[in-house]
Amino acid sequence: MLEIEHAKKTFNLTNNPLDDRIALDDLSLSVKEGEFVTIIGGNGSGKSTLMNAISGVINLDYGKIMIKGIDVTSIDEHKRAKYLGRVFQDPNLGTAPGMSIIENMMLAYRRDKKKGLRWGFDKKLRTKFAESLKTLNLGLDTRMDQKVGLLSGGQRQALTLLMATLSKPDILLLDEHTAALDPKTAKLVLSITDLVVKESKITTLMITHNMKDAIDYGTRLIMMKEGKIIFDVSGDEKKTLTKEDLLKKFDDDGDANIAL
Repeated sequence: MLEIEHAKKTFNLTNNPLDDRIALDDLSLSVKEGEFVTIIGGNGSGKSTLMNAISGVINLDYGKIMIKGIDVTSIDEHKRAKYLGRVFQDPNLGTAPGMSIIENMMLAYRRDKKKGLRWGFDKKLRTKFAESLKTLNLGLDTRMDQKVGLLSGGQRQALTLLMATLSKPDILLLDEHTAALDPKTAKLVLSITDLVVKESKITTLMITHNMKDAIDYGTRLIMMKEGKIIFDVSGDEKKTLTKEDLLKKFDDDGDANIAL
């Protein structure tokens, strides 16, 4: 589903070669259809740069990115969006607060549909959205006409997650999507994430700073450091993985932000 070959990205704010910061260092990654990959690493390890490269927010210095066998390396972000769903760390980024729940869902649903003049809502879609919202078990299916800005952070993030998968993207990118939530709400959103991903069988990459979450969720775990993948585990090996195993993979310097 996703193929990344020899990706290299360097940032430099001063134009002085001595200030080059390598964010992706000859990184290659292959993700099969339906895999749920958790990505862990310290600050500056290249996790978010990887997400931004996949989504087209940044261009690689060199390397190739392919989705479903299609080379998207040079495709603009807005055109590449049809392949992707993405949920960010900030719950406010994924929804329009001044619009109702159903209006937000309609925008997400129509994202990849042919544009034209038609009625935006019908009873079948309203029923479809209500059924989807009901799976979240947050009572949002009975509040579909309420403004999204009145929802809690956790409710908005759960709604954003649902919206990101409404149009059945090929790949779902979760960029620390529970980091801004309190522990109880984060656990709820992660449980919803696991449910949505399993039911839709969507290929997913999820960044997290929490070792336990990286181990407990997903079918595969990769660890990044200094723009490289330094650990890649799946299957039975991942199921028996412990936090202590992951800690051994980190050096003492620069990775204190990893949560146990």
